Amino acid sequence: MHSELAIRVRGLSKYYEFEHVHEWSLLGGQRQRERSGQGYLALSDISFEIPRGQAVGLIGRNGAGKSTLLKILTGSLRPSEGEVEVRGRVSALLELGAGFNSEFTGRENIFLVGAVLGMSEEEVRAKYQAIVDFADIGVFIDKPVKSYSSGMMVRLAFALQVHVDPDILIIDEALSVGDIFFQQKCIAKIREILERNVTLLFVSHGLNSVKSLCSRAIHLDKGCMRADGPAEEVCNAYQNAMTSVSTQDWRLAVEASKMAEDGAAFMAVQRVSAPTAAEADPDFERRLTQQSGSGEIRFTGLTFVDAQGRPVTVMEQAGSIRLRAYLQAHASVPEGAAIGILVRDAAGVDLIAFNSDFYQYRLPAFEAGRTYIWELDLELPLARGYYSFQCGIKPHPQSDYFYHRCFNAALLEVASNPVTWGAYGGRIIHSPSAARVLQIDGGT
Repeated sequence: MHSELAIRVRGLSKYYEFEHVHEWSLLGGQRQRERSGQGYLALSDISFEIPRGQAVGLIGRNGAGKSTLLKILTGSLRPSEGEVEVRGRVSALLELGAGFNSEFTGRENIFLVGAVLGMSEEEVRAKYQAIVDFADIGVFIDKPVKSYSSGMMVRLAFALQVHVDPDILIIDEALSVGDIFFQQKCIAKIREILERNVTLLFVSHGLNSVKSLCSRAIHLDKGCMRADGPAEEVCNAYQNAMTSVSTQDWRLAVEASKMAEDGAAFMAVQRVSAPTAAEADPDFERRLTQQSGSGEIRFTGLTFVDAQGRPVTVMEQAGSIRLRAYLQAHASVPEGAAIGILVRDAAGVDLIAFNSDFYQYRLPAFEAGRTYIWELDLELPLARGYYSFQCGIKPHPQSDYFYHRCFNAALLEVASNPVTWGAYGGRIIHSPSAARVLQIDGGT
């Protein structure tokens, strides 16, 4: 194995046998297993390499084989076929409380699990206070682990695993158990660890977390590796795959939109003379990184204009802007469709969503062969930086698929900085409508 590789997997398969056919050797006592055909292929011919210091996200539906793969990489499960090589000290947060003795206290488990992970007693003692401080479970550190809540368990487990000084850190969705403040604390710690050239294998259903932490992602589906590439591209492709359905599903969604009686108003259609999508946004298709949908209605452009209707690509910080989405109807579509916009920052984190269903209105019926413009006036409380816009339109808000869905349909720069936000400035800026100072009479 090359010294610059942390993990190498070749032809890996895992078959769970529900019924075993045993053949025993009288001389050696060696057992051989044959597949009965009643089992389950959890992983099928998986191959990949991970260089040292790379952060890789592992995504896929429940049952895709993610946890099985991690158990094989950590040595707690044997593969049926293939080869696995892992170089360096591995720290893994898989099953909640795995390795803990429920009768022991948190303090005792720190020394127990620390020894299992290859730490000497002196090393555990040197890091003990840092582990306890990070876990922050108070007096429960001296209580039996069996009395812990799931949140306390993951706090102690994560604190221990990240202080092992691993070469490879493996995390399997366990952080979703903790509260939001602890999750943020963990993410900050992971970023700190990654700066030390530690390899990360991160399993999460939170695609924003994967895109934020990882430069690369692997998509598993029914035990097979469907995609392996840049995290942004793989996560977006996975999202697209999650929304694709059959023609029958589309027909049911259209029928649901016809019968909808939820009080939502339908937008009126106004006739205008305006530039075509090809004139207003000739680079639209080239910008898209991913797109999917059945195609009855398709986005053909996404642009921004100022209050005077002039095209713009830059707006002032915490300013307002008008968005124009160009739509081409390739089939006649009944009234009731829902349309939405999602704003992401440069790290791929979802910030703001605008959906017609939020505001209780729906789109009118669209006529085949016609071109339409959907306009939306936005007040964007954003700090300086670059932001991407995703757009989607579907037959009804409760539909599980889209007529058309586009990723990175437009890019907007937010410029100028009238206020100095310092190192703690966030992406979202709140401008209060009123502010005041109050003095309490009689106070000291």
